[in-house]
Amino acid sequence: MGNGVKITIIGGGVGGYPAGIRAARMGAEVTLIEKDELGGVCLNRGCIPTKSLLQSGKVIQTIKESETFGIKCGEYKADFSAIMARKNRVVSQLCSGVQRLLAAKKIKVIKGTASILDSRTVQIEQSKEKIISDTIIIASGSSPAKLNIEGAGGPGVMNSDTFLEMKTLPQSVAIVGGGAIGCEFAQILNNLGVQVTILEMEENLIPGTDKEIARALQKSLVNDGIKVFTKAGVKKIEHRKNKNTIVFEHQKKSQKCEAAKVVFSVGRKPQTAALNVDKIGLAHQNGALKVNEYMETNISGIYAVGDVIGGTMLAHVATAEGECAVKNALGQKTRMNYKVIPACIYTSPEVASVGLSEEIARDKYDDVEVGLFPFTGCGKALVINETYGLVKIVAEKKDREILGVHIIGPHATDMISEAVLGMSMEMGVEDLANAIHPHPTLSESILESSLTLHGGAIHMP
Repeated sequence: MGNGVKITIIGGGVGGYPAGIRAARMGAEVTLIEKDELGGVCLNRGCIPTKSLLQSGKVIQTIKESETFGIKCGEYKADFSAIMARKNRVVSQLCSGVQRLLAAKKIKVIKGTASILDSRTVQIEQSKEKIISDTIIIASGSSPAKLNIEGAGGPGVMNSDTFLEMKTLPQSVAIVGGGAIGCEFAQILNNLGVQVTILEMEENLIPGTDKEIARALQKSLVNDGIKVFTKAGVKKIEHRKNKNTIVFEHQKKSQKCEAAKVVFSVGRKPQTAALNVDKIGLAHQNGALKVNEYMETNISGIYAVGDVIGGTMLAHVATAEGECAVKNALGQKTRMNYKVIPACIYTSPEVASVGLSEEIARDKYDDVEVGLFPFTGCGKALVINETYGLVKIVAEKKDREILGVHIIGPHATDMISEAVLGMSMEMGVEDLANAIHPHPTLSESILESSLTLHGGAIHMP
C-alpha cells in the first residue's frame, strides 16, 4: 500500500518511532529525525526511568514488611548511586532496542534538529540537509512547563527532567504540583528517606481523577509520612544557602515551607520552537498544533501526533495517534477515537482509570449507579498483604452501560486493561458480572464490583 511513498517523521519518541515502524511495515520509505535520544521523553525522562526508581522503592517496602511473610531480612542500605545506575541501564537497554527495531525496518535515522520549510520539505538545522517527502508527521513532543513566579529559576529548583539526573539525595524536597508525576516523585523520594511535601493548587491530588480515588491516594501518601497541602497556591520561592523557602497561600493564609530542593511538576507544554510553525502557517492554539480527527493539520500532507498537539499527554495515546496518522497518510481512512483511554499512576497503591469519573457521569447522565468493592474482600490481596484500595464501576442505570472504571490498589495499572477491552467492546454491567474470573486473583475484585450492580457481590456483606 505504501510502496514508493516517502514519509518524514520529526521526533523519535513514542509518537514517532512506532509510527515509523508501522509506515515501514506498510511499505513506505521512512526517514526519522531526532535531536536527542531515541525513545523521547517516555523512555529517557518519563515513564521508564520513574518506574525503575519506583520499583527500587517497592523492594525497600518489601524488605520492611518481610517479617509479615515469616522472613527476617535484617538491616538494609539503599545505595542511591546504584539505584540511579540501574535506572540508566534500563533506559539504555530499551533505547538500544528501539534503535535495532528501526534499523531492522530500514528506517533512516538522522540526529539533528528539524525545521519545516513547506508541506514536503524538512531541513536539518545542523547540516542544512533538505529532505523531501510525500508526508510529514510531527511528533516533536513536549518539555516541562514552568510557573511564572519569583524564584522559580533559582538554584535548588528542579523540573521533571533534572529530577532524574540527581547525583545525591537531598534531606528534604517540596514538590509543586500533585498530579501523577508529582505523586510518583514524592513516593520515590519518601521511600529513600527524604522528607517530602506536596503543594497542589487544586482541591485534590491528581486533578481530573475520580474524587473518591484521589482522596484515597492522598490518605495513603499521608499515612506514609508525606505532607500534602491541597488548594495551595505557590507565590514565590526564597533562596538561601542550602535552603529554599516556598511561600504559598493555603486556607486564605500565607504559609511557608522549607526544603533543601524544590521540584516543579506542573505539567508539560508542546515543543514547537524549531518547526517554523508560523512561517509555514501551521494552525495552533495555546502552543499546541491543531489537528482533525485524522491527525492531519490545516496543511495537507502534514500530520501531528503526541504531546505536540496537547490534549491527553500519555505515551500510549501518542502511539495510537502516530499509527492513526500513518494509516491516513497511506490511504486508510481512520479516525482517532479518544473515548476509551486508560490513565495510570504507578504509586503504591497504584491508581488506574478509564472512562468517566462519578462526578462527570452524574453531570452527563440522569441516572447513574456505582459499584464498589474493597480489596479487603479479595483473597489474593490478603495473600500479598496489599488490601488497601477498591474497584469502582460507574454505570448508566437504565441501559447498564459501563461509563467508567476506577481502581486504586495492587496492580491496578495491569487490571485496568480488562475494563479498557470491555468498554471498547461496549460491554455492559451484566456482561462483566457474568464473565468467569480465575481464583485467586486480584481481577476478581473487578468481577465483585460489577456484581454489586447485578445481584450482589459474593465476598462483601
